[in-house]
Amino acid sequence: MTIKNILRSVAVVLLAASITSSCIEKDNSTGASLLPGDHIISLEKEIFDLPVQMKLSDSMQTGYTSYLTIGSINDADLGLVQASTAIPIRPTSLELSYGDNPQVKSFKAYVTVDDKTFFKDEDAYIPQNFRVHKLLKYIDSTVNYSNSLTESDYDPASLETSGNVFFGGDSLVIELSHQYAQELLSATQEERDSVELFQKRFNGLYINADPQPETIHGGRINLISPSNIYFLLTYRHIDAANSIDKDSTISYMVDESGPNLNRFQHQSATLENNNPQDKIFMEGLAGLKPYIDFTQIKNNMTVWAAQNNIDLSRLIISKAEIQLPFEYPENYKDLHYYPTQIFINTRTDVSGRVIYDPIADISLVTNNGYINRSLKHYSLDISSYLQKILSGEYTGKQSEAYVAPIFQTSDYYSGAVYYYLQNYLYSKAILNGNGSERNPKLILTYAILP
Repeated sequence: MTIKNILRSVAVVLLAASITSSCIEKDNSTGASLLPGDHIISLEKEIFDLPVQMKLSDSMQTGYTSYLTIGSINDADLGLVQASTAIPIRPTSLELSYGDNPQVKSFKAYVTVDDKTFFKDEDAYIPQNFRVHKLLKYIDSTVNYSNSLTESDYDPASLETSGNVFFGGDSLVIELSHQYAQELLSATQEERDSVELFQKRFNGLYINADPQPETIHGGRINLISPSNIYFLLTYRHIDAANSIDKDSTISYMVDESGPNLNRFQHQSATLENNNPQDKIFMEGLAGLKPYIDFTQIKNNMTVWAAQNNIDLSRLIISKAEIQLPFEYPENYKDLHYYPTQIFINTRTDVSGRVIYDPIADISLVTNNGYINRSLKHYSLDISSYLQKILSGEYTGKQSEAYVAPIFQTSDYYSGAVYYYLQNYLYSKAILNGNGSERNPKLILTYAILP
């Protein structure tokens, strides 16, 4: 398995943090009343087997994405994944006049591919048939998830007439249906003057690629910035009143900040497992993820505490580390393409949308969730999160944790770092299962208050 180019393009530059100091008067007596003067708190350590499941991360947020994803990969372990995209389009200029009875002469899509994901060198330039369909569903801010679109939301008849075979280069020009272009020219003046009205009538386009054949492993998923797709419609413009008879061109664009939407379809759903013994797959996009039920973890720790005469309400966590081990793959190069950083994500309500969001602990420890290739494991420090699980502050959805690749962005001016679920890059890592000799662990360092 190899992933080319894209990992370099999304590599995160680590920023040196500026350390400022200020004068603060130190009070050594702070907290002295909380403990008896002769009490010494000792740290203890306990290692728990960590029960990890495999679940599909469906309903992943994929609206307003940085990259449109088109293509497919057929993996020997995970089966077929297909990536497609829905894009509302609009004229780049409003308040245009199309003249009297405009007639289409040509309609073309121009696509520049930013990057590609593939697992074998020979897949970099395999041919893929791009298909362009009329979108039947209006895409707005309420359509957010990778499974929000179904087959009934686009016209099965494709619009391309030629030029739709993509060989993995930098760009592609697709000739599209004159009939559809003629529909666009039928927009009323009111619709031409309003982006919202235009998009509500015409919805936009849905672009996919023919799936990789089931008998052939490999494939490619192409990444395209929304600003790198545009359309040119050339028509005969006649305006008798103004003695105009000429060819005119209308350009249509995809808003870079608009409500575009990626759709992912994973055959790996059949591999979901409540207790995987041998292997645990961590798949990119909306595919299989290690899943940890922290309600179960709390129950297990409650039993352990009772057996050891420990009051969980008085247990203070110094450090809670998850270790997810893996073995070196047969082809050692494959290890270089495991995700660099992963972390626990929970389903969180953000501005009225439920999304997969990394828990706050990600920013509390340097290099949290990074891969350790020499020790052959990922290490995740979840101390604050587990303390809130044990205290009952986190329950329900907050205790349902998906382990997934993440990426960082930083504010140029403030230096603040933000963490997000990686939702456009396809990847694959194989971790050790619950029955392995080196199985997933929860390593707890703790103290008990008197």
